[in-house]
Order: sequence, then C-alpha cells, then structure tokens
Amino acid sequence: MTKFTRAIADRLVERLVPAGTAHAVACHKAGSKCINGSCAGQSKYTQYRMNCDDGSYYYAFGHCGC
Repeated sequence: MTKFTRAIADRLVERLVPAGTAHAVACHKAGSKCINGSCAGQSKYTQYRMNCDDGSYYYAFGHCGC
C-alpha cells in the first residue's frame, strides 16, 4: 500500500478499534503512572504509556494497585 492509502486505512481502523492500525507498528512500554480509581477492591491502578515506532502512543491498563 502507498503511504496515503495506509493512512486512510489506519483512520478507518481507529474508528472501529481505538489504538489499532491497519499495518503492523511495534510499541513498547515507556513508563507507568498510578491512577486513582476503583479496581478490584483497591483504590488505585497502574497504567502504562505505550510508545509506538510511528510516533503514536496510547495508555494500557497495567494491574490493580500501585
């Protein structure tokens, strides 16, 4: 696919699956933070920031507790 076509496909996929892309992008954990919120009887949970090779990022649930 051309870069333009891939960008359009990514936008369509992002509407259907947030943080998803139509082509493979490698992402890795870049850090974490403690979030106040109910989680399996605990008052906080850990959230990870995931940085991707294409310059995008997203936040992923880590685990209950910090």
